[in-house]
Amino acid sequence: MNQFRLLYGEEILPLIGEFPAPGSRLPSFMLVDDQFNDVALGQFAGQPKAIITLLSLDEDVHGGMRLLRETLRFLERWPMLQIVVISVDSPSTLRRVRKERGLPRTTLLSTLRGRDFHKHFGVLITEYPLAGYTAPAIIIADADNTVLYAERLRDTLDDFRTDQMLPVMQALEAAENEALQRAEEEAARARAEADERERQERAMIDTVRQNAPK
Repeated sequence: MNQFRLLYGEEILPLIGEFPAPGSRLPSFMLVDDQFNDVALGQFAGQPKAIITLLSLDEDVHGGMRLLRETLRFLERWPMLQIVVISVDSPSTLRRVRKERGLPRTTLLSTLRGRDFHKHFGVLITEYPLAGYTAPAIIIADADNTVLYAERLRDTLDDFRTDQMLPVMQALEAAENEALQRAEEEAARARAEADERERQERAMIDTVRQNAPK
């Protein structure tokens, strides 16, 4: 298999690691938020999610804030989606960026204490000048952590292919709506059964009272 390479200006940089493919399961991780708390993949259980890796949130042009803004503009139409942004930036940098940029509905995580993440997610850049950085990539997974869409940029000046992402997001939204409808129907059935049991219990009590000796 040919090694994946990333174009950064005039540099062609190899990546290593196994990038998750559609149909596979997300690898687990333990990363750090802007308050130095450990955050595991399991904390997003039961939620469809988009995991976005960037070079740095302090980078405006190459795989950084500009790319994130464009991607969030596309993803904001799906409020059920948990958006997780991961970079090598320190928790202090994440905290500053949050204060300066806002980034609502977005979880910012650092690889400070989770360097295995780079390899497990196939985004580890191995050569100068970006050795050790996370390459720009996006992975969309359902609530069960099954990968539905996965893309690594081949050029740090590129954007993610939202045209290819759109049908995946539409299918995910339809599946989520169907699951929500099933849950609501199940809850309605449970309420109806509970109401029926209560009605029967009251009827039984009334019968006992009516038949009690005067």
